[in-house]
Amino acid sequence: MGTSFVSISKRGFWMRDGVLELWLRLAALQIEEPTADDSVAYSVRNQWLLASRGYFGGCVPDGIESAVSTQEGKKVVTDAIEALRTKLVAAPATIDHHALNLLGFGSPFLASVDTWRMIEVCDAMRALLDGKITADASSTAFMPGCGKVPIQSPVPTRGNGT
Repeated sequence: MGTSFVSISKRGFWMRDGVLELWLRLAALQIEEPTADDSVAYSVRNQWLLASRGYFGGCVPDGIESAVSTQEGKKVVTDAIEALRTKLVAAPATIDHHALNLLGFGSPFLASVDTWRMIEVCDAMRALLDGKITADASSTAFMPGCGKVPIQSPVPTRGNGT
């Protein structure tokens, strides 16, 4: 299972690719479909949809640093994080893998995903945007969405092992 480093200005955290790809897909779907191809929202949404396909093992191109380089981009990203977090808090404790497989990933999910994992990623992304994450790529102490896991709650797995 690959991992990718999510960062802004060399500060960030490592994530398992499957967790990051799922989060990117869910977050992208929180961005209202832009009407103009040259808008920041269009660029962020398309980047996240592409990055979440499952094609980039070990180097998922999240594009977050680029997206938040402008105030408009930071607002798009922040709004997507907050919208997703709000919906996740109201969601069931697990997201069924059959439902996830309707979202157009490159390979199927084989297990359902605990909702808390995606909430943890939302919180980590927000902390990264707010400058509260100070670790660099040498640290693997915190991997959002992969915290201590109850025995019956596997890490999200997809057909290709990510």
